[in-house]
Parts: sequence; C-alpha cells; structure tokens
Amino acid sequence: MPEVALAKSELVLAPDRLWRSARPFWVAVFVLPLCLWHITSDVYVYFRYGAPSGQVWYVFSKLFGLYGALLLWYQVVSTLLKKTRYACVLPRWTLLRHRYLGGMTLLFVAGHVAFFVTAVSLRKGVFAGSLLLPDFRDFYHSAITLGLVAKLLLLVAVLAAMGRKYIPGVWKGVHRGMLIVVALGLVHGFLIGTETRYGLYEIFYCALMAAIGVALWLRWREAEESRL
Repeated sequence: MPEVALAKSELVLAPDRLWRSARPFWVAVFVLPLCLWHITSDVYVYFRYGAPSGQVWYVFSKLFGLYGALLLWYQVVSTLLKKTRYACVLPRWTLLRHRYLGGMTLLFVAGHVAFFVTAVSLRKGVFAGSLLLPDFRDFYHSAITLGLVAKLLLLVAVLAAMGRKYIPGVWKGVHRGMLIVVALGLVHGFLIGTETRYGLYEIFYCALMAAIGVALWLRWREAEESRL
C-alpha cells in the first residue's frame, strides 16, 4: 500500500515538475520579441540624438507587431494543446485567461496599426489613410494588406466571442477562423521582415509557424492514440 500511494503521489507531482522545467523556456519566449526589437532598433539613439520624423512611432509599431504575433501564436498553440497530455507544460494562468489574452492581442495589433499609420503620416506630412485600404500594387503594400485583413478578421473573431450568448450556433465557427487570422498575421510579419536588413525576423516568424505545425501534429497524434 505505501508503494501504491508513493506511485500516485509521483504521478500527481509529475506535471508540477514538468511545468517547473518548462518555466525558463516560457520566460525566454515572452521576452524574445523585446530582445529582438532591441537588437534591430536604434531606439536609444533616436531618443538621445533625435530621429527622422515618425521613426520612433515606427519602431514602437514594430514592437507591438512582434508581441501581437506572439500572442496570436500562443493562443493557437495553447488551444491546440490544452486538452492533451502536453498541457502541463503550458503556463497555467494563461489556460484560465483565454479571453484576457485575446483582448491583449487585439490591443497590441491595434497599437501596431495605429503607430504604423502615425509614423507614415508624420513622415509624409499627410494622413496616410490609404494604408487602411486594400492595396496589391507591389510587394510591400500587398504584405501590409494581408496584415490589415488579419486585423479585421481578428476583430470579428473577438466580437463573436463577446457576443456568444446571442449567436450560440455561430460564434464557435467564427472563432475557429482564428487559424486564418494567425496564418495571415504570421505571413504578413514574415513578408514585412524580408524588407529589413536583418534576417532575425524571418527566423522568428518561421519558428512560430513551425511550432504551430508541431502543436497540430501532437494534437492529431494524441487523437489517433485515443481511437486505438
């Protein structure tokens, strides 16, 4: 009997051990965009010595975009894994705060768009409202349009979740469209990243895409095992 009790206690403690071992990884993941932004932005120089008109707004738009993409990615990965055996390595508070994370994601994405439009407006001396309209005339504007579509679909998904009491048969289907939002958002970030002189942004977005693929595979593998 003591041996059985010991075995059960070890099973209970196993998730705690896994979470403790995974904690440094998640700290690194959520700090990574800030480090990447710091490496690739001369924000300190801009504040100390001045910057071209709109440049400070632009670099902070980039920071908001990085965190918006990361939170979109995390929402998908945590949703895919939360009902699997791998949920124990996810930050526990985030599993209970899905709606709050969704709101934070929307704020970061909105800040990204607002700061970017402000930066371009200050640089050109006129309101750059055309950036809020679809435009496929070249590579750069096409990449911006993909991000704009992702932003609008994200807003629709958040509104559907908020009004789920009024559209019970619709909101889940609309909210599942978040996979499209994430795909468009990550492709937008990757394409915009190719416009910079750094390859780090491409690596960052490719890593997020690859992680979603792994999460999908883990979810599928566990579903297949449960059928056997």
